[in-house]
Amino acid sequence: MTKPSEEPRTGYFNALTSGYFKTAREGRKLFFPRGAMGRGYVIPSQPAYERLHRTIKIYQIMSLVAIVTAVATKFYVAAFVIAGLSVACYQAWAHYVVRGLQPSVERLSMRESMATQARAHGAVGLWLLEIVALMFVATGFVMLVVDPEKRLVAMSSIVFFGACAAAAAHMLVLRRRQDGVNARR
Repeated sequence: MTKPSEEPRTGYFNALTSGYFKTAREGRKLFFPRGAMGRGYVIPSQPAYERLHRTIKIYQIMSLVAIVTAVATKFYVAAFVIAGLSVACYQAWAHYVVRGLQPSVERLSMRESMATQARAHGAVGLWLLEIVALMFVATGFVMLVVDPEKRLVAMSSIVFFGACAAAAAHMLVLRRRQDGVNARR
């Protein structure tokens, strides 16, 4: 039986990044560059794991800052282009990184990935994410009513932050179940 990575790391980006990793029963760290959608690779050492984790976290931060900056300055098309380029660059980089790593037969389920992220976020962090996402959804609906000309921005906000709210709610449920299991032990 394998288990998700159990780092005590905290913070939003550490939690997001933790969903790409899993610790096998024998203690080996595994990297899943495409999350639950692809195969895993054995990370050869703890320093290599730390470096990989840090690199992904920094990449996520830089991508989000670039996208948010484009949206904040009302360059919406640029934000979509930046997001697309960010995904493409990550895929190319991940392909390069895994070339030297041993493939693993183990898989990472979406449930494991989300459970790992739920533990890393913590209950307070997840509730904050849920509340903020729902506020953006509500803002999108208000924008639709008050300024229908910004329909694209409003709908984008509703869809994106609605998905974020659903993910945060799911992680809250997973975390609560895990807390219940741990309490019975």
